[in-house]
Amino acid sequence: MPQVDIDINGIMKVLPHRYPFLLIDKIVEIEPAKKVVAIKNVTMNENFFQGHFPEFPIMPGVLVVEAIAQTGAYGLLVTPEYQGKIALFAGIDGIRFRKPVFPGDQIRIEVEYLKSKGPIAKMRGVAKIGDQLVCEGEFMCSISDANTGSKQQIHKTAVIHPSAVIGQGVKIGPYTVIGPEVTVGDNTEIASNVLIGKWTKIGKSCRILNSASIGTPPQDLKYKGEKSWVEIGDRCLIREFVTVHLPTGEGQKTSIGNDCMIMTNVHIPHNAKVGNNVIMSSFSALSGHAEVDDFVIIGGMTGVHQFVRIGKMAMIGGHSRITQDVPPFMIAEGNPAQIRALNSIGLQRRGVPFESQVELKKAFKIIYKSGNNLSKAIDSIKKQCAHVDEIKLLLDFLEKETGRGILKKIEAADELIFEDIPEIGI
Repeated sequence: MPQVDIDINGIMKVLPHRYPFLLIDKIVEIEPAKKVVAIKNVTMNENFFQGHFPEFPIMPGVLVVEAIAQTGAYGLLVTPEYQGKIALFAGIDGIRFRKPVFPGDQIRIEVEYLKSKGPIAKMRGVAKIGDQLVCEGEFMCSISDANTGSKQQIHKTAVIHPSAVIGQGVKIGPYTVIGPEVTVGDNTEIASNVLIGKWTKIGKSCRILNSASIGTPPQDLKYKGEKSWVEIGDRCLIREFVTVHLPTGEGQKTSIGNDCMIMTNVHIPHNAKVGNNVIMSSFSALSGHAEVDDFVIIGGMTGVHQFVRIGKMAMIGGHSRITQDVPPFMIAEGNPAQIRALNSIGLQRRGVPFESQVELKKAFKIIYKSGNNLSKAIDSIKKQCAHVDEIKLLLDFLEKETGRGILKKIEAADELIFEDIPEIGI
C-alpha cells in the first residue's frame, strides 16, 4: 500500500471536522476506497481528559470509535466521485474494546473497505497501540452532499440588530443595515448598502440588490409609529433602489408574494399587496392600499392610484396612469389608462385552457362592446358564458365592492397583439 505523509492541514481539506472533534493527526498509508491508515497522538492536553477522568485519564471508547470512523471517511472522501461530500454514520457492528488508551499513547488506525452499494459503504476498522489491539469492529457510513449553503457570509461592515434572525446560507454585503425584528430566510442574498429597517420578514432564496430600502416608515401622515409588518415571499428578485414601506395601522401588512421581479426604482408603499409571479418594471409605483394579483405585469414608468386593484394575469403598458380597477386577464394602457384588449398572449403563455380563453373572449365583448353598464354586463356573463374557473374569478372581481370603479373605456380593435414587445410590458 502506498506510503504517504498527509498532515493535519491535508486532512482538514477533506474532512469537515474541526477542533475539538478532529481525532486523527496524520494519514500514513492510503489506497483510496480500499485501505487507509491514520495516526492519532494522544496527549494530556486533550479536552476530554478534563472530565474523563481527572485522576485516571482514559480516552473515551466512543472517541476511539469516532477516530476509526474519521479515518474511514477520509479514505472515501478523497476519491474524485466523493470530493466535497460528507460521510455520515449509518451503523456499527461487533465493536469490541481490548485495551484502554492513556495520555502519551500513539494509536495506529487501520481501515479496510469491505463493500459499497450506492452511497452506502461498509468497512472494518481496528485501532492499535504498537502490537496491542485497542478496538475493532465494522462500520457503515452514508455519503451525502455537504450543505455548503448553510454557512452565513456576512461582511464585517454590515450592521445587524441583535433581535434579527438570519437564516442559513444568507449572504449580506458591505455596509448593509438590518434593524430590529427582521427575519431573513435561508439562502437569501442581500447586497451592499441595503437598509432593512424593522418589522420585516423576508423569505428564502431571495436576492436584494444594492441600495434597496425595505421596512422603513410609510409616506403617510396617519402613521404614528405603530407596529406593522412588511412580508416578502420566497425567490423574489428586488433590484437596486427599490423602496418597500411599512403599512399604516397596528398589525397591518405590506406584502409581496413568491417569485416576483421588482425592477430598479420601483415603489411599493404602505398597505400594498403584491401577489405571486408579479413583474413590476423600472420606475413604476403603486400608491397606498393598491392590490396587484398573481402573474400581473406592470410596464415601466407606470403609476397606480390608491386603493386600485389589478386583477390576475392583467398587463399594464408602460407610462400608464391607472386610476381605476383593471379586471383580470385584460391589457390596459394610456394616460389615463383604458382597457385595450384581452391579454390573449398572456393566457396562452400561462397555459390557460382553450375553453377558458374562448369564454373570456365572450366576456370581454359583453363588458366592453355591448354598451351595457357593469351590472347588466355581469348578468349577461352569468347567462351566456360557461362557468369555468377563469370566468368565476372575473365575476368575483367585478362584483366585489370597490372605491375606484372598474376601468371600462375602450378604443381599439378586438385584439391588440404585441408580437415584438417583451413580456415585461414596456
